[in-house]
Amino acid sequence: MAGNNLTEVTLFILSGFANHPELQISLFFVFLFIYVFTVLGNLGLIMLIRIDAQLHTPMYFFLSNLAFIDVAYSSTISPKALVNFQSEQKSISFVGCFVQMYFFVGLVCSECFLLGSMAYDRYVAICNPLLYAVVMSPKVCNWLGALPYAIGFTNSLVSVCVISSLAFCDSSINHFFCDTTALLALSCSEAFRTELVIFVLAGFTLLSSLLIILITYLAIISSILRIQSAAGRKKAFSTCASHLVGVTVFYGSLIFTYLQPDNTSSLTQTQVASVFYTVVIPMLNPMIYSLRNRDVKGALLRVSHRGQSGTKPECMAGGNGTGVKEFLLIGLTENPDLQIPLFVLFTLMYLITLAGNWGMMILIWFNAQLRTPMYFFLGNLSFCDICYSTVFAPKMLVHFLSKHKSSTFVGCVLQSFLFAVYVTTEGVLLSMMAYDRYVAIANPLLYTAIMTQSVCTQMVLASYLGGLVNALTHTIGLLRLDFCGPNVVNHYFCDFPPLLRLSCSDAHTNEMLLLIFSGVIAASTFLIIMVSYTCILIAIHRIRSAEGRRKTFSTCASHLTAVTLFYGSVTFSYIQPSSQYSLEQEKVSAVFYTLVIPMLNPLIYSLRNKDVKDAAKRSIPWMRSTRKHHPKPGGNWTMVTEFILLGLTDREDLKAVLFVLFLLIYITSLAGNLGLLLLIHVTPKLHTPMYYFLSCLAWVDACYSSVFAPNMLLNFLAEQGTISFSACLVQYFFFVTLLTTEGFLLAAMAYDRYVAIANPLLYTVAMTKVACVRLVLGSCLGGLINSLTHTLGLVNLSFCGPKVIRHFFCDLPPLLQLSCSDTSMNELLLLVFSGIIALVTFLTVMVSYAFIVAAILRIRSSAGRHTAFSTCASHLTAVTLFYGSISFSYIQPSSQYSLEQEKVVSVFYTLVIPMLNPLIYSLRNKEVKEAVRRAVAMQPCLC
Repeated sequence: MAGNNLTEVTLFILSGFANHPELQISLFFVFLFIYVFTVLGNLGLIMLIRIDAQLHTPMYFFLSNLAFIDVAYSSTISPKALVNFQSEQKSISFVGCFVQMYFFVGLVCSECFLLGSMAYDRYVAICNPLLYAVVMSPKVCNWLGALPYAIGFTNSLVSVCVISSLAFCDSSINHFFCDTTALLALSCSEAFRTELVIFVLAGFTLLSSLLIILITYLAIISSILRIQSAAGRKKAFSTCASHLVGVTVFYGSLIFTYLQPDNTSSLTQTQVASVFYTVVIPMLNPMIYSLRNRDVKGALLRVSHRGQSGTKPECMAGGNGTGVKEFLLIGLTENPDLQIPLFVLFTLMYLITLAGNWGMMILIWFNAQLRTPMYFFLGNLSFCDICYSTVFAPKMLVHFLSKHKSSTFVGCVLQSFLFAVYVTTEGVLLSMMAYDRYVAIANPLLYTAIMTQSVCTQMVLASYLGGLVNALTHTIGLLRLDFCGPNVVNHYFCDFPPLLRLSCSDAHTNEMLLLIFSGVIAASTFLIIMVSYTCILIAIHRIRSAEGRRKTFSTCASHLTAVTLFYGSVTFSYIQPSSQYSLEQEKVSAVFYTLVIPMLNPLIYSLRNKDVKDAAKRSIPWMRSTRKHHPKPGGNWTMVTEFILLGLTDREDLKAVLFVLFLLIYITSLAGNLGLLLLIHVTPKLHTPMYYFLSCLAWVDACYSSVFAPNMLLNFLAEQGTISFSACLVQYFFFVTLLTTEGFLLAAMAYDRYVAIANPLLYTVAMTKVACVRLVLGSCLGGLINSLTHTLGLVNLSFCGPKVIRHFFCDLPPLLQLSCSDTSMNELLLLVFSGIIALVTFLTVMVSYAFIVAAILRIRSSAGRHTAFSTCASHLTAVTLFYGSISFSYIQPSSQYSLEQEKVVSVFYTLVIPMLNPLIYSLRNKEVKEAVRRAVAMQPCLC
């Protein structure tokens, strides 16, 4: 048996976190967030060191290598872990396991010795500062940078060779990746010698590198203590602080994991420690080396304010060539008459895009029949459409309403980067979907075996990785250019071609990279699509029946339409020489692939897709069949077609009185809010941010009280108050949208008051029209997302009876009590979303008022304090009433919920508060009262 591997195991099962299935989704999102943060942080640090000339020193050369190792070795572990969180069989092939172990061990050992090289660099810098440039020459730095890799991967090769010679009788690795200790535990052969070799190698790596670090730091401390001034000692030590923190964290977790005999090792402890040094430390390192490093922070400031730190004689000899701090976006048109129509048009398109793609994602998530590879890719395509249209659509809408259509340098570069990420990802995703259709049609019997959840997740991650690499390449190239002026971008968003035209550097290389990368990505993905569809057509042609061919081809029709639209517009924009480039043509084409296609995709994949239409019929109440079925697990078999609203009371003698009372309240609410809205519109003195928010609040109050007040009044006069299933859901959707929007608006108004009182001189600069419009649009978007989440969760419940709602309108808690499905997830979402929104908005209000009170207390005169506080009194009253009633209704566990209490409170925040708000903001507001007097005084003149 000696020297041979008698292993019959062909794959291993990574069961590290499999004992906690309820945590798989949570762990997936935690690991995904950490991994994305790690990649962005370390690649950002590498890019910063690369483009900033002041960081071209030995210290930052080693730091960029450390960042590269962090990206590489976290990428060795995290993607596979993320895939396994989403798959039932958490497997890895025998070869894949040893490849993962080889790179992981090699990179970890390389990091150990690289930290030793960095310690030696600090020793030379502090102990021999005059000889630093001579000792740490480029040649020495290259050797000190290359030796850690050579030693690390030699160590790794020996470890892999000795472990692979063992026989393995068990395939279940009690870890989330292939680690040496976990693999040794599976061996059924004598592993003492192997364990000894691994122990010696680990001990040598840790002790030798740690010894280098300790010796250098002893010399550093000795040298620092010889410095006489305290300021000098502090400055010298500060250059080592980041490295010392990084060393302590890294070596602490490694020593805890590896430098102990196998018989004392606990795999549970090892897993916890491994998560720390494989996932957490690579994420922390960029922050450790930037937050406490003056040079890095200075480089970040230079990049943020001037773009990059390069020299360009034509622009600014010997200095920073980049003088542009912001870009002016011309937009689609400069015709002022078209700005408002275009704003309305693109707002509708963007809302349809959000609603359609969110709806598609939630439909796929909640319908078990759509949990297939095809719809997994479609869900990711919808997410991608939402993200990349959101990258520039809100900014474009704000520019339609503002005169100064500007974007900061950093904002412009960030927009270009994110857009390139998502548009590339979408292109690759479409090719993956073509391959999925090929496997489904050409190899239907092997479809489930080939397109496993693990494979699908890997394909999606590869799509995002391709987008990230492409975007980073162009963004780094863009940051290395000089922009000396002009700064006018002839486009409606920051795209690479118009930005390259503004550079005063030679952009030939960037143009070539743009042409090559765009061409290669478009050609390769389009080639995959063409080959896939060629094979699909061949497979379809072999089907004998015409009906069979038609049915098979229909599964590809939607995808083929989407591919044609997307690749047609993108190819027209980018795959052409710079000499033939026309920005006017590109703007028209860009509108198509940035706004029109994301809006059309949900329609393309739903109107021509039977599965999606069937899922929609099961989910959308007015499309459901009225045939009676018994509820079945996994399906929605709703029998209820209408609900009965019991209202506020069953007593007939009170209904007429309540009808008159609530009619007066509703009329007062409409008259007050619409009157306030009209007053602000016609009074120029009220055209300020404060009254802009107040007019939006009045409009929301008028709308959301109108959502249910008319139906409630009708039910007072009817023998039995009824509402159809679809009308009930529509009422709930609009109610939650407007209610959440009001909460966010009140928070925005608190921030407005903070700026006005705490920073009065900067008020007009901070609270521009663009900023105000953004805050209002953000409030509306927050309301829409919250409402869609609960409404789409509600439509997937089954309602088999009873159908009596003990309320005067359709609210979620009473509806959940009527469902015959499991509503625990809906209740959890209600508690979480209501809690988070109330907490965030209320915290914004509280923090704003804390600063306001602090600013008011600094005012010396009591009259000044009174005047300052009076501008907040109305808002403070409205906030207290609104948040008090809302918190009482929703921020409580389901077990303590009382519908009778909730009905009383609901009357208050749905009818009474919208009526009181105009009174609160007018009776205590001098400017509003004066505007009313002027408006009344003008009436005789008008007559």
